[in-house]
Amino acid sequence: MIHRMATNIHRRVGGWKSWVQLVRDSRFASALPAIIIAFAVAHLPVPDGLTPTSMRLLGVFAGVVMGLLTADYDMSIVLAVALLVLTLTSSFMCTTTDGHHIECDRCRSVYHGKSGHWHEYQCDPIGGSFDVAISGFSNKVAWLVFSAFHIGKAVEKTGFGRRVSLALVTSMGRSTLGIGYAVCLAELVLAPFIPSNTARGGGIVYPIVESVIASLGIDTDGGENPTGGFLVMVASTANLLSSSLFITGMAGNPIVASKATSIFGIEFGFSDWVVGASVPTLLLLCILPPALRLFLRPRVNYTQLSREIRRQHLEMGQVSSNELKLCGTLLTCLVLWVGSPYFGIDATVVAYMAIVVLTLLDVLTWDDIVKNYKAWDTFFWLASFITLAEQLSALGVTDWIGNSLSQSLHESSPLVCTLTLALAYFFSMYLFSSISSHVVAFAGPFFAAGNILGCPPKLLTILIALFSSMAGVLTPFSTGSVAIYASCGYISQPRWFLLGLLSAVVIIGITFSVGMLWWKILGWY
Repeated sequence: MIHRMATNIHRRVGGWKSWVQLVRDSRFASALPAIIIAFAVAHLPVPDGLTPTSMRLLGVFAGVVMGLLTADYDMSIVLAVALLVLTLTSSFMCTTTDGHHIECDRCRSVYHGKSGHWHEYQCDPIGGSFDVAISGFSNKVAWLVFSAFHIGKAVEKTGFGRRVSLALVTSMGRSTLGIGYAVCLAELVLAPFIPSNTARGGGIVYPIVESVIASLGIDTDGGENPTGGFLVMVASTANLLSSSLFITGMAGNPIVASKATSIFGIEFGFSDWVVGASVPTLLLLCILPPALRLFLRPRVNYTQLSREIRRQHLEMGQVSSNELKLCGTLLTCLVLWVGSPYFGIDATVVAYMAIVVLTLLDVLTWDDIVKNYKAWDTFFWLASFITLAEQLSALGVTDWIGNSLSQSLHESSPLVCTLTLALAYFFSMYLFSSISSHVVAFAGPFFAAGNILGCPPKLLTILIALFSSMAGVLTPFSTGSVAIYASCGYISQPRWFLLGLLSAVVIIGITFSVGMLWWKILGWY
């Protein structure tokens, strides 16, 4: 009897251990930290200025960020689950049939109108939430990135990128640093003329970087690789740094300048921007490539590379007709991107036009577009992030953060307030998947808070101006160009977050030391 009971207990304990081991080994277990974080944040006491709906959204967003760090699922799956949860819980801002903007969980509820009569909010809580969930898929930034991927495919398919990359590696490719600096130089030259960092990085520089990687003999589908990782991280960082150097380097930069003018009453034009940004930004462009090389330790056999380059030069032969068609298309795109204020054609329309033209010219086939899985995958998760970012703003989370900051800094000196606001602005980029959205949502509130706290106007302006683009290093989803480089797969998502944080430390250190000294010389504080 006792033996039978012991046997039963042993079986039950063994079965329990098997279940525990099964859960531990499952992919679902890797998502548990994200689920716990999302649930915990969503059920925190609701602070003044927020609602239960905005807390649910903030909780899911926190869970998404944790999921990207810990969960053994593709980014698109994590985002698909997040959008589904937010849809089923009606945790978005819906629009009624008569134009009211209300939280989706209030749809079909009644309210007392100005006329004294009771009315019902005419909207579907679940259906309306789903409409919001898929709204990011019509966003211009998502389509710009999608189009840039296909332009990159054309550059790869025709061999044009390979030809340019071979010339680039031949002239500056005596070391990994040389290749890295060549990419930085390309970004720096193009930045004043192309006001879309995604069009510049994704449509022009990225295809060349990808071809350089292929020329180094690295398998583009082979997963993590230190050399490939080094080059995409350098290219991504150079794109962001060059965007911060010129007021025309990124679409959101003029918004920063106009907000500074309206709130502080100062003029902060092209010359002020370049002069203020020049010293810290150019120093960072020199420092970050060797710093990233130290972190990633790329290895290249240069003797073998030189032989391989000579062999590939001979193999390339004469320029093909498809390469000429592609060159003509890219040149047209470049002219339209540079002359966007004169032609009145949006950068996204130009990029979309490019893939249509390349298809009509038989440079690309429809099969090429359908099979470009990286383009479709990035389009899905970037559009999803854009939806989340827009809803964080619509539900008041971004305004709440800005207001809370100004109230907590009343006892500090103006200089301390300036640096604190700049730091908070930098790290608030974690909440956004678009630099322009970040600028639109936070530049105004942070300038307003700085004005109340007596911050030096030009000092706060240049810090917000620089950090608007530079903060993009924090995540692999901060802007379209970064998303393109991150999707290459040479660096895992958790490591990208880590390298982004390390890059942020370098950026903040240089800005708060060399930058502050430079701005003191300029008399800006």
